[in-house]
Amino acid sequence: MDTKWIPLLRPSTIVPTVQLLNQFATALAKPGVYGWWFKTIPPLVPSEGCLYVDGWTLLHIGIAPSGHNPTTTRNLAQRLQDHLSGPSNRSTLRKSLGCLLKEQLNLQLTPNGTSKYLTFGAGEERLSQWIKAHTGVSWIIDPQPWLIKPELLQQYALPLNIQGNDHPFVTTLKRIRAQATLEAASNH
Repeated sequence: MDTKWIPLLRPSTIVPTVQLLNQFATALAKPGVYGWWFKTIPPLVPSEGCLYVDGWTLLHIGIAPSGHNPTTTRNLAQRLQDHLSGPSNRSTLRKSLGCLLKEQLNLQLTPNGTSKYLTFGAGEERLSQWIKAHTGVSWIIDPQPWLIKPELLQQYALPLNIQGNDHPFVTTLKRIRAQATLEAASNH
């Protein structure tokens, strides 16, 4: 393991998301890579081979800014806010969690007004509360995070990442998300 990744992959402290932006907003106003850790594994998600630290399981990594547009000014704090409070059409992780937790939290994707995007509507708040109660974050600051993410996806089991990930659960997760999208279309 590259020593610069230790704060991300073997952190001495994982910050519970309920505290995250209140206490670390200034520190997170930079580009970098974040790890999304879970105290409670969502239904169906395999955790075999995942990194574990003090009862937390790393299931997802993300970057800000994205490699698709490295000139953007979006930083870690803004990207983490997308995951924490939605709407789900702004976060692949959030949409995946909502689809996995749909029965437990009584969630259903629905059209977002006149937009083509789908969200969990009134259920977004329930999803936010679940995320804040069951997850934590680690991070590293890096000016070119899009160069790090592919290497991490190749080296570590990260079942909630979709793009560029060959983890076996990705096929199942895509199917679950597609089914939820199909149900949204058939209900409206």
